[in-house]
Amino acid sequence: MCAHTKTNYMKYFKLLILFITISISAKDIKIYNNLIIKNNTNLVSIEYAQKALQNDFNLKFGTTKSKKTPIIINFTIDNNWSEFDQYKIDIKQNKIIFTGSDELGLLHAIYSFSEDYLDIDPMIYFTDVTPNIESEIHVKSKTIKSKPYTFKHRIFFINDEDLVVGFQKEKLQYGFNLEFMEKIYETMLRLKMTGVIPSTLVLSDEPHLKLASDMGLYIAQHHAEPVGSVPLYWPKNIPYSWSTQKEHFVKFWRDAIERQKGKKVIWTLNFRGYLDGAFWNDDPNMSANSSDAKKSEIINQVIQTQYDLIKEITGNENPTVCGYLWSELGGMYRKGLIKYPENTIILYSDQGYATFPEGTWKSSKNTKQGKGIYQHVSYHNRKTHLRINTIHPNTIHREMGKAINNGLTDMIVLNVGNFKEKVFGIQQMVNYMNDYNAYKNQTSGDYYFDLYAKEKLNTTSKNVIQTYKDFFSNQFDLGDVERKPGDEWYFYYVERLLNMAYQKEISDKFFKKEFPNNKKEQFNKLEGFHSKMTFALKEYQQLYENYHQKWTTSVQQTLNAKGYLKGSNLNYFNIDMVLPTQKMYELTGMASKFSESLTYYINKDYHKSQLAGYAALEHAKKALKIEKQIENNGFGKFKDWYRWDETALTWRIEKVLTNYLNHVKDLKYFNLEYKNRNSKTPGIQYKYQPFFDSKYQNELIYMKNAD
Repeated sequence: MCAHTKTNYMKYFKLLILFITISISAKDIKIYNNLIIKNNTNLVSIEYAQKALQNDFNLKFGTTKSKKTPIIINFTIDNNWSEFDQYKIDIKQNKIIFTGSDELGLLHAIYSFSEDYLDIDPMIYFTDVTPNIESEIHVKSKTIKSKPYTFKHRIFFINDEDLVVGFQKEKLQYGFNLEFMEKIYETMLRLKMTGVIPSTLVLSDEPHLKLASDMGLYIAQHHAEPVGSVPLYWPKNIPYSWSTQKEHFVKFWRDAIERQKGKKVIWTLNFRGYLDGAFWNDDPNMSANSSDAKKSEIINQVIQTQYDLIKEITGNENPTVCGYLWSELGGMYRKGLIKYPENTIILYSDQGYATFPEGTWKSSKNTKQGKGIYQHVSYHNRKTHLRINTIHPNTIHREMGKAINNGLTDMIVLNVGNFKEKVFGIQQMVNYMNDYNAYKNQTSGDYYFDLYAKEKLNTTSKNVIQTYKDFFSNQFDLGDVERKPGDEWYFYYVERLLNMAYQKEISDKFFKKEFPNNKKEQFNKLEGFHSKMTFALKEYQQLYENYHQKWTTSVQQTLNAKGYLKGSNLNYFNIDMVLPTQKMYELTGMASKFSESLTYYINKDYHKSQLAGYAALEHAKKALKIEKQIENNGFGKFKDWYRWDETALTWRIEKVLTNYLNHVKDLKYFNLEYKNRNSKTPGIQYKYQPFFDSKYQNELIYMKNAD
């Protein structure tokens, strides 16, 4: 054989081998429900993930075990892989190997496989959207490698635990439902989060916090609860004053740090007042009139003390720490007055409605430390809470783009409220948190309506998509287009307007910022209770009537859109859009009729006042029935979900309107006492019960202080 022929032969042979190799590597692999899972780690978190993965296989293929050759699944961590939170998945014939660079990387590998190959919605616990069942699926033999996330640390803050505490518990003193908390932590890991602030007023040895750590999440901390301490439980009869009680603060923080030692913690360095206000409100040697320089001097002393304690107690010379620029701290930091340790991640805060102060971007350019953001997907202030959040996706798209383009990506804390009703906004934020580049070239957030319908409802129907667009456009504002009142607003409105009517006194505080139809200037020119109240009620009634008509149309459109969906997608659409739309129809109708009734009342036309009041009460009752329908959806796992809700208080509207109607009927004057409720305190009572096993119990004196 000549050399030339031999050379050609060898080339042909190599090409043949390459072709065979490619064919083998690219051949179809069958995946079905017959698994042998080998956990090569000793991590409790992987045991939780293993249980979830098997359940995901059951959802995709049915619970009947296949008779085909078992698929071997290996879970392992590569200790030589130094990158944070990365993974690879090797899919081979009858074998799938999950490898993580660390615990989080391995967890995210497992849950990513479920989403990408088994079609499991990461929020399945809340949406109940399930995949189509198949006997087996065919995938290519391949190695999948993760890529760096847009934000390094991705944290959820559950901040409406007045709902979570009571969920599915018959007695308040039982505390947090760990079965539910396991599901919400699992959801976070499915969404590729790295950490959690599991609630407000969380003590560092509570079981739901330990569970989060066991499941692999970093423990992060509220901006008003530095190093995991809870100022609300400050020792009795001791002023919350750094200038006079330094030794008590040091012990308070030392105890909190000691109780978290050994967990993965992102420590908060901060100093605010006793009830999440400015610290100088509680210090006899300080006041609001003190100079920013003097105020910041105290804050800097506190921050350094906290940081030194963390290093001393944990033995870590370089702990992961963050500092929130929430409220007054943001202004002082932008002036260059607040000093954090070099390794602190500075968290720039939005204003509660996803928008950041303009000074944020200039300040961030001058920050040499790590940078991140603290953002809300839904803000709770007795006016804006809504079952689906009212922050338009265009706003989120715009503000997240600014934050990421300015390099604020070392950490994000997303305040998700109580999560259940915020799927729409949370999913958009998660998309940007994990892979912003996949969405950054979209011209606005409008594209997200199409994306959401496709991902959550498996549809491209314009009828379905339009219902979501209209839901946002149907929300009115009172002078600030970025801030749309939600279902909290309606009880607040009824309660405050009744107070004014009963007391025959206008509340300037109520009308200070908000007034409908841009008529505030005209309102301010009027004098006397009767003229001002009549004018205000007329404008509000017109506003509510206009939007009630929009909701009337939207109710009809959502019912029509149901015809374009089926199965679990239809069920979720009913809970996510149809019923909330009907609820908003009832609430605006209630507000319109209530305004009409109160107008007649102050003009002493009690018969017409009673008729309009009855109509308002009927609307309120129907809104409550809709809430029950949402709660009882599916097999009832969210039954009584809203019974602890101290924010929206729809149930209070019925009670207040009933009392109002009784008053109108007998024309007896009575005063409706107004109380500014703290939505964070109802659930803490269980911590005083013998069922609550905590070293902290004897230190909890808030309720006694309140007396």
